[in-house]
Amino acid sequence: MRNMLGMLRDLGQAVALLLLFIWTCEAYETYVPQEQELRARLLRKYDRTTLPARTTQLRLRRLTIKHFDINEENHSLDVDAWLVYEWTDPRLEYMAVNGIEKLSMAPQDIWMPDLRLYNSAKVGEAPYLDDTLTLVYPDGRVLYAPPAKLHTTCVVDLTYWPHDTHNCSIILGSWVHHGHTLDLRLLHEEPKVDMPWRESRTGGNLTRGEWQLVEATIRRRQNTYECCPEPYVSIWITLLLQRHAPAFAWLVKLPAAGLSVMTFVLFVLPPGAGEKVVFGLLCLILDVIFIAYTSQVVAHAPSHTPLIVQLVCEQVVVVVVGVVVSGVVVRMVHDPHSEGVPSWLRRPLSLVASCLCLSHYNNLVAGFRRTLPHSLKSDELELGTTPLGSSAHPNETTIRNEWLFLAAVVDRVCLVLYVFLFIVNLIRYHSVL
Repeated sequence: MRNMLGMLRDLGQAVALLLLFIWTCEAYETYVPQEQELRARLLRKYDRTTLPARTTQLRLRRLTIKHFDINEENHSLDVDAWLVYEWTDPRLEYMAVNGIEKLSMAPQDIWMPDLRLYNSAKVGEAPYLDDTLTLVYPDGRVLYAPPAKLHTTCVVDLTYWPHDTHNCSIILGSWVHHGHTLDLRLLHEEPKVDMPWRESRTGGNLTRGEWQLVEATIRRRQNTYECCPEPYVSIWITLLLQRHAPAFAWLVKLPAAGLSVMTFVLFVLPPGAGEKVVFGLLCLILDVIFIAYTSQVVAHAPSHTPLIVQLVCEQVVVVVVGVVVSGVVVRMVHDPHSEGVPSWLRRPLSLVASCLCLSHYNNLVAGFRRTLPHSLKSDELELGTTPLGSSAHPNETTIRNEWLFLAAVVDRVCLVLYVFLFIVNLIRYHSVL
């Protein structure tokens, strides 16, 4: 008996589902012709070139930014966004009967606002809008929410590259109608940002591009021109974009700082070391390679040079001067001299020796003047000099030491000047380092 009741209950449910399915199919077969007939009736005498009203109000409900990128080579901005705007067309009003609460219509069948990019990167190019259907409601309200690709101009300023920030604008407005016939209105003054990202293992955010949105605003502006007294309304979407590329710290900033430190070593090597010239040429080659690496960036900004490129270019000049000074200093130490340093230079050299921490050189020269050749006991001189021996004539050794002292003073003065220049550059270019 219990099994029979269960079978009857299951049979009743199956019959109910079958009846519901049949009713749904009949309702759908009735609904579809009614929607087609309603759409055909609304479009029978419809002129899509005529404005819906004497003053049509176009309301921008929402702007959602999905992705953006700056093309530095073409000085342009590409934004992938979702635009949601609406207007009222009294010619599309209808009675909501039989569950028809909204109609979908193709954009090419009804009147559409002639929105254009005033600052398009390609003149005459309209914003790319997908063939998304519009939704028409019984009160004549038309809702249009297409995905759009906005390609606008944005002159980039690479002075602070790779920490540059750019203020770009997207200007939308009607190309034909003035504000008295097509009035643009805003419902929100801040766009929504919905960009795909994921968190890395280190806790950072991984995104598609190297830019992050610092600030975004939407403003309505009304302008008048000399030709026409009517106001023209436009929508200004302003984006403040900042480069966010941590990889540039390893690829650009650290090499630039390392090249500056390497140049410091050039003036630290002993004055008689022939390796000074070789090391200077190595620094010069590395600086030129860095400039070649960043030449593409400079080519995109011919009206201004990035500060970090200026730093390395100045470094090239310093290295060239350093190599020349090193060659003179090495030659000064190794050349055979028949006479010592002129007498009018000896006293100034002795005075600056203590200031430049070169007292040992001064003592070395003074010691050779007071000591007899057979009692001389000294270690090997700076690189490039021969050790003193009993066969060396005292006058020859004294002359060599005097020129070595002069070379050391010249080398140390260059070191002090470079340290001063390094500190000045560190303060001047701290924003990019």
